[in-house]
Amino acid sequence: MASRITIRPGRSRDIPQLRKIEKAARARYASAGRFSFAAETPPIAANRLAEGDVIVAEADGQLAGFVLMNPMDGMLYIANISVDPAVSGQGFGAALIEAADEHATAQGLSALMLITFRLPRWNAPWFRRIGFQPMPPDVMGPSLRAVLERHRQFLDLRTRVTLWRPIASSARSGASVLVR
Repeated sequence: MASRITIRPGRSRDIPQLRKIEKAARARYASAGRFSFAAETPPIAANRLAEGDVIVAEADGQLAGFVLMNPMDGMLYIANISVDPAVSGQGFGAALIEAADEHATAQGLSALMLITFRLPRWNAPWFRRIGFQPMPPDVMGPSLRAVLERHRQFLDLRTRVTLWRPIASSARSGASVLVR
């Protein structure tokens, strides 16, 4: 039976649990061949979670996932989205992306964007299923290009893809789910 999904702003007291969720979500890379190194990387630093915009998903009152975002180049950059493996496949990731979309709309930003692995299936293929497309190079701003340059230092960019999902022109109005 699917859990009830509640979306809310992240709080500083959530950070230790968010780091555990991110580490648990990354564990699936251990069996992903050339991507297995991702399972061994340290969790997101607590200060990054504290400084970014974070929206969390709860399953029946328990933290189940989060999205870490930063406004960048007039768009909303999704730095990380992680869902607890215990509730994976139950709509938490999609709900978090929709919350990010609402947050971007409320801030007047033009799109969601991210950099992810081309494979495995829970990376670029999943984002494409929910409406993301490859980002045209001429749309990439200087901040995103700087992120790609940092990634170049420790990742093979041939395994990566930059995706975006423009905010629909008929975007919903209303308050952002993130309260600062």
